[in-house]
Amino acid sequence: TGFNCTNPTKNLINTNDRSQNRPDHDKRRNTITSIHWAPTLKSSSLLLGVNCSDHIHYYQGGLPFKYLLYDPMNLKIVEEVILGPDLDKGHKLQVCVPGGVWKCGHILTTADNDDANVDKLNYEYSLIGEAVAPGFDYHDFAWVKEEQVRDTFQNKGYKSNEMMKVLLAYIHES
Repeated sequence: TGFNCTNPTKNLINTNDRSQNRPDHDKRRNTITSIHWAPTLKSSSLLLGVNCSDHIHYYQGGLPFKYLLYDPMNLKIVEEVILGPDLDKGHKLQVCVPGGVWKCGHILTTADNDDANVDKLNYEYSLIGEAVAPGFDYHDFAWVKEEQVRDTFQNKGYKSNEMMKVLLAYIHES
Protein backbone atom coordinates (compact mmCIF):
# COMPACT_ATOMS: atom_id res chain seq x y z
CA THR A 1 0.00 0.00 0.00
CA GLY A 2 1.23 3.45 -0.81
CA PHE A 3 0.32 6.60 -2.63
CA ASN A 4 -0.99 5.75 -6.10
CA CYS A 5 -0.14 8.48 -8.64
CA THR A 6 -1.65 6.58 -11.59
CA ASN A 7 -5.08 6.07 -10.01
CA PRO A 8 -5.76 8.97 -7.62
CA THR A 9 -9.23 7.66 -6.65
CA LYS A 10 -7.42 4.94 -4.68
CA ASN A 11 -5.91 7.71 -2.52
CA LEU A 12 -9.19 8.89 -1.00
CA ILE A 13 -9.69 8.89 2.75
CA ASN A 14 -12.82 9.44 4.79
CA THR A 15 -13.13 12.57 6.90
CA ASN A 16 -15.46 12.49 9.87
CA ASP A 17 -17.10 15.87 9.66
CA ARG A 18 -16.78 17.20 6.13
CA SER A 19 -19.76 15.73 4.27
CA GLN A 20 -21.88 18.82 5.08
CA ASN A 21 -19.33 21.01 3.24
CA ARG A 22 -20.04 19.48 -0.18
CA PRO A 23 -23.31 19.62 -2.13
CA ASP A 24 -22.93 15.89 -2.88
CA HIS A 25 -22.24 15.17 0.84
CA ASP A 26 -19.09 13.23 -0.05
CA LYS A 27 -16.90 12.94 3.05
CA ARG A 28 -13.94 11.55 1.11
CA ARG A 29 -10.90 13.67 0.35
CA ASN A 30 -7.57 13.03 -1.32
CA THR A 31 -4.98 11.80 1.14
CA ILE A 32 -2.79 14.80 0.33
CA THR A 33 -2.60 17.54 -2.29
CA SER A 34 0.32 19.77 -3.21
CA ILE A 35 0.71 22.98 -5.20
CA HIS A 36 3.18 25.75 -5.88
CA TRP A 37 2.03 29.37 -5.90
CA ALA A 38 3.97 32.52 -6.63
CA PRO A 39 2.87 35.85 -5.22
CA THR A 40 4.54 38.74 -7.04
CA LEU A 41 5.34 42.31 -6.09
CA LYS A 42 2.24 43.37 -8.07
CA SER A 43 0.05 40.91 -6.15
CA SER A 44 2.05 40.37 -2.99
CA SER A 45 -0.49 39.27 -0.40
CA LEU A 46 -2.12 36.07 0.75
CA LEU A 47 -5.57 37.24 1.77
CA LEU A 48 -7.16 36.08 5.01
CA GLY A 49 -8.51 32.56 4.64
CA VAL A 50 -9.25 29.42 6.61
CA ASN A 51 -9.20 25.75 5.70
CA CYS A 52 -10.47 22.66 7.50
CA SER A 53 -7.29 20.71 6.69
CA ASP A 54 -3.78 21.14 8.04
CA HIS A 55 -1.30 22.81 5.68
CA ILE A 56 2.45 22.95 5.39
CA HIS A 57 3.87 25.88 3.41
CA TYR A 58 7.40 25.55 2.05
CA TYR A 59 9.80 28.27 0.94
CA GLN A 60 10.99 27.36 -2.56
CA GLY A 61 12.77 30.53 -3.70
CA GLY A 62 12.58 34.24 -4.42
CA LEU A 63 11.80 36.93 -1.85
CA PRO A 64 10.97 36.11 1.77
CA PHE A 65 7.28 35.75 2.60
CA LYS A 66 5.80 36.67 5.99
CA TYR A 67 2.91 34.57 7.32
CA LEU A 68 0.56 35.59 10.10
CA LEU A 69 -1.35 32.71 11.67
CA TYR A 70 -4.25 33.64 13.91
CA ASP A 71 -6.43 31.52 16.20
CA PRO A 72 -9.97 33.00 16.09
CA MET A 73 -11.16 30.89 19.03
CA ASN A 74 -8.60 32.34 21.45
CA LEU A 75 -8.02 35.74 19.79
CA LYS A 76 -4.29 35.28 19.60
CA ILE A 77 -1.50 35.03 17.10
CA VAL A 78 -0.45 31.42 16.77
CA GLU A 79 2.71 32.30 14.92
CA GLU A 80 4.36 34.97 12.82
CA VAL A 81 6.83 33.35 10.46
CA ILE A 82 9.08 34.51 7.66
CA LEU A 83 9.71 31.85 5.06
CA GLY A 84 12.94 32.71 3.30
CA PRO A 85 16.55 31.89 2.46
CA ASP A 86 18.31 33.48 5.44
CA LEU A 87 18.10 30.90 8.20
CA ASP A 88 20.76 32.79 10.14
CA LYS A 89 18.32 35.75 10.30
CA GLY A 90 15.47 33.65 11.64
CA HIS A 91 13.84 32.73 8.33
CA LYS A 92 12.31 29.28 8.19
CA LEU A 93 11.91 26.87 5.32
CA GLN A 94 8.43 25.71 6.30
CA VAL A 95 5.48 26.60 8.47
CA CYS A 96 2.66 24.32 9.64
CA VAL A 97 -0.85 25.77 9.65
CA PRO A 98 -3.39 23.74 11.63
CA GLY A 99 -6.90 23.43 10.20
CA GLY A 100 -9.22 26.16 11.49
CA VAL A 101 -6.42 28.71 11.94
CA TRP A 102 -6.76 31.91 9.92
CA LYS A 103 -3.77 32.65 7.70
CA CYS A 104 -2.62 35.63 5.70
CA GLY A 105 0.68 37.19 4.68
CA HIS A 106 2.75 39.14 2.19
CA ILE A 107 6.08 39.31 0.41
CA LEU A 108 8.73 41.12 2.42
CA THR A 109 10.42 44.11 0.85
CA THR A 110 12.83 46.65 2.31
CA ALA A 111 9.77 48.71 3.27
CA ASP A 112 8.92 45.89 5.72
CA ASN A 113 12.43 45.07 6.76
CA ASP A 114 15.68 46.91 7.40
CA ASP A 115 17.51 43.97 5.84
CA ALA A 116 19.30 45.34 2.77
CA ASN A 117 19.77 41.78 1.51
CA VAL A 118 16.11 41.67 0.47
CA ASP A 119 16.84 44.14 -2.36
CA LYS A 120 19.99 42.25 -3.35
CA LEU A 121 17.91 39.16 -4.05
CA ASN A 122 16.68 40.84 -7.25
CA TYR A 123 13.41 38.90 -7.40
CA GLU A 124 9.87 40.11 -7.96
CA TYR A 125 8.20 37.01 -6.54
CA SER A 126 8.23 34.44 -3.81
CA LEU A 127 7.79 30.78 -4.70
CA ILE A 128 5.85 28.83 -2.08
CA GLY A 129 4.97 25.14 -2.04
CA GLU A 130 1.93 23.98 -0.11
CA ALA A 131 0.91 20.49 1.00
CA VAL A 132 -2.59 19.93 2.41
CA ALA A 133 -3.79 16.85 4.30
CA PRO A 134 -6.46 15.65 4.03
CA GLY A 135 -6.23 17.06 0.53
CA PHE A 136 -7.47 20.48 -0.48
CA ASP A 137 -11.13 20.76 -1.46
CA TYR A 138 -12.68 24.16 -2.25
CA HIS A 139 -15.69 23.20 -0.15
CA ASP A 140 -13.44 23.01 2.94
CA PHE A 141 -11.97 26.50 2.36
CA ALA A 142 -13.37 29.99 2.95
CA TRP A 143 -12.17 33.56 2.69
CA VAL A 144 -12.58 35.19 6.09
CA LYS A 145 -14.95 38.13 5.68
CA GLU A 146 -14.81 41.53 7.37
CA GLU A 147 -18.02 40.83 9.31
CA GLN A 148 -16.54 37.57 10.60
CA VAL A 149 -13.41 39.35 11.87
CA ARG A 150 -15.42 42.10 13.57
CA ASP A 151 -17.89 39.60 15.09
CA THR A 152 -15.06 37.42 16.39
CA PHE A 153 -13.53 40.32 18.27
CA GLN A 154 -16.82 41.84 19.44
CA ASN A 155 -18.07 38.48 20.76
CA LYS A 156 -14.97 38.39 22.98
CA GLY A 157 -15.61 41.93 24.26
CA TYR A 158 -13.30 43.89 21.93
CA LYS A 159 -14.81 46.64 19.78
CA SER A 160 -11.49 47.20 18.06
CA ASN A 161 -7.85 46.46 18.62
CA GLU A 162 -4.60 46.47 16.68
CA MET A 163 -4.78 42.79 15.67
CA MET A 164 -8.27 43.27 14.25
CA LYS A 165 -6.94 46.17 12.15
CA VAL A 166 -4.06 44.03 10.88
CA LEU A 167 -6.41 41.21 9.88
CA LEU A 168 -8.87 43.57 8.19
CA ALA A 169 -6.07 44.70 5.84
CA TYR A 170 -6.05 41.15 4.40
CA ILE A 171 -9.79 40.81 3.73
CA HIS A 172 -10.84 39.43 0.34
CA GLU A 173 -13.27 41.72 -1.48
CA SER A 174 -16.78 40.33 -1.38
